[in-house]
Amino acid sequence: MNEHPTDPSAAGPPQSPARRAVIASVLMLALGLAAGLVWLWLADPAEWQVTNRGIVLTESAAQNQFSVVAMFVLVGAVSSLVWGWAVGRRLQDLGWVTTPLVVVVTALAALVAWRVGVALGPADPTTVPRPALGGRIPAQLKVDSVVPVLVWPIFGLLGLVGATWTLRASDGRAARS
Repeated sequence: MNEHPTDPSAAGPPQSPARRAVIASVLMLALGLAAGLVWLWLADPAEWQVTNRGIVLTESAAQNQFSVVAMFVLVGAVSSLVWGWAVGRRLQDLGWVTTPLVVVVTALAALVAWRVGVALGPADPTTVPRPALGGRIPAQLKVDSVVPVLVWPIFGLLGLVGATWTLRASDGRAARS
């Protein structure tokens, strides 16, 4: 029988905390890139109508502007919550340093996602050359306030807190056993 040693040092030297934090940060920024693509895919931007007076946004179409921001928030909340949870579990030995790490990196990931959606999404309707009368032009993806961006760090912190609480609860159960 070939037995594998259970000694953790047999798997190679452990990575330094700084290296693990950098790797986790790069993963969240990559997740921000992917989240921007998901936002672009799921967002349903408002459509401007081409009329004799130019392009106009009808009231019913304006509701889609809100749904674009809501989708950005939803995608960010889910990705940040999951990443915050993972960081809380994997980098628990960093202590308080994980809190500013989560806040800064999730905010940067939100900016990455926003830029990806804007860069790859529909162009500004006013820049469309010679639109056809009666046609519809999709609006550019926009996040027009800082609040949707701040949702990302908030949910990242919720994931971190959740991971910390479950780790402490499991440590408490192990100590009572």
